[in-house]
Amino acid sequence: MSFFNRRNALLLLALIAVLVAWQLKLWAQPSDGKAATPVAKAGTRFSFEVIESFDAKYEGDTPGHTGRAGGLENRRPNVALGDPVFRADQKLGTITSIVWSRVQGGLTIEFDPEPNARIAVGDVMWVDLNPASTVKGEE
Repeated sequence: MSFFNRRNALLLLALIAVLVAWQLKLWAQPSDGKAATPVAKAGTRFSFEVIESFDAKYEGDTPGHTGRAGGLENRRPNVALGDPVFRADQKLGTITSIVWSRVQGGLTIEFDPEPNARIAVGDVMWVDLNPASTVKGEE
């Protein structure tokens, strides 16, 4: 008798079906709704250094800047496109791209400057890690 007869093939398919169903059940388990890392409190400043300035990356693009910093190991950002970027207490830009690196605990922020704003590589800028909470609290 051969190992790959009809009975063994059916048993193998049944075993595979059970394993697949078990994996799908594990993936479908509802979460408790809590994130592993708490959201930053409203008004929490995240300071970063400007590491790149560019005239335009693509045809028709506008000048912009990129900044990066770490230190988010115990906080989860709630930052979105269009949020303001500040130097001291002056708004100097608007976020156009943001990448959260959970592994490195940092953010990479690309932003467009306000008209006639001088922003240099090495400037220290900041964003509010949870501006949405501030706005909701004002309503």
